[in-house]
Amino acid sequence: MMDKQFLDAERKFRTALKRDKDWAEAHNNLAYTLRKQGPDHYNTAMFHYNKAIALSPNLPEPYMYRGVLHVQMGNDALAREDLDTLRQLRSPLADELAFVIAQGEEKTPEQFFGVSEKVKG
Repeated sequence: MMDKQFLDAERKFRTALKRDKDWAEAHNNLAYTLRKQGPDHYNTAMFHYNKAIALSPNLPEPYMYRGVLHVQMGNDALAREDLDTLRQLRSPLADELAFVIAQGEEKTPEQFFGVSEKVKG
């Protein structure tokens, strides 16, 4: 996704959260779009990943992407905690996060594990 697409997606997820502030998937996907916009947005992205996890602790995607964000912020120990949680959840996303921790970056081409198709503009 290009920067404009991330901005458009961010607007859609913020709109969705105005309608339902407790929608874990929307928090996760908003966090993803923020993270992809760069380091200036990392703290806000972390807030929304944490909110998604608090709302839906068995949803694997926020653990995956929060783990990626931890790696990007230099917090590998916290990323490994998210990896452990993904393994406890028996999520196939554990392999994706393990790759990121080992390599220090996401796979190319990037894959998105989210629910953005549920959000209408």
